[in-house]
Amino acid sequence: MHLITMAHLGEAQGVIEKFKLQRIDSDLFKNEELVLILTGEGPFEAAIKTSLMLGKYPITKVINLGIAGALNSELKVGEIYPIRTHYLVQDMRPAFKSFVSADKGEDCLTTFERILDNEKAKALRGMGGIVDREAWGSAYAAKSAGIPFESYKLISDIAGTVGACELVRDNASEFSMKLALHISSVLGQETSTEEIVTVPGFHFTFTSGHRFKTLLSKLSIKYEISTEELLKTFNLDEIRENISFPKDRSKVLLEKMESKLDPFRETLKATKDKWTSPYTKAGISIETDPNWENKEITLKFSVANDTELKSKLETLNKLSLAPFSQMMEGKLDVE
Repeated sequence: MHLITMAHLGEAQGVIEKFKLQRIDSDLFKNEELVLILTGEGPFEAAIKTSLMLGKYPITKVINLGIAGALNSELKVGEIYPIRTHYLVQDMRPAFKSFVSADKGEDCLTTFERILDNEKAKALRGMGGIVDREAWGSAYAAKSAGIPFESYKLISDIAGTVGACELVRDNASEFSMKLALHISSVLGQETSTEEIVTVPGFHFTFTSGHRFKTLLSKLSIKYEISTEELLKTFNLDEIRENISFPKDRSKVLLEKMESKLDPFRETLKATKDKWTSPYTKAGISIETDPNWENKEITLKFSVANDTELKSKLETLNKLSLAPFSQMMEGKLDVE
């Protein structure tokens, strides 16, 4: 039995669906051959959760899988790299012991904090090519137990660059599916070569197309209707008429399909839209984690002069995070 360790549900969703893993606990999923644990961020948290799984199940190999930032600008966003050596970094210096795998690949630095500014990223570049928050912890637990360990990292952004968090959020679904397809290949499972179901006027990438087929199948079973009848319920002509680009149409269609599969998510979105509406009208975008895991919001707005800046700040002065906190707790009757 293999143990897969990943930081968050968002990046693990593709693996859960690909291998039909069943939820055992809030952060634990498994089938007869695989166990997947969500470790959260932080090397010690990852070490503890990995160790607990090694004591609970007959694990023969640990595989850490997830997204990471590139310190080496030659590494490509969206590509997956095997990790050769894991280093723990504390106070911008290597700490504790490192762990070397049999893979020829990049060196990965695990840090206690997110590397969000270029100065910190620069300080780390001489130590390794990739930075994450948890891989060292899983490596430590596996090596301490004498169990083989492997790690694969998908480059989600260039560490320390502006807009890195937004890039990760906007591509979360695509990254998740890429990780699922990669681990499937690593484990020797054949991936389907079946052609993506095409919809005239819509464009799907390989991973979004896989998501489309998965949703189509789940919805068809849930509502007991054919896929053709199901697609009619989404009013595709209206989407084509109102949205210019095929790729954007596909994104909207997938959102509608996910909402139909999970009505609570649609209600949550409507509640969020109601809360953010006054700020949206003022030209201020309030974005939340699409998986509702991160208890932070992202604010976006642009200004051209001091008058516009003053206006935006006056509007933001009225912003309260209380409704957001209530939504995070599952309360939808917020004002």
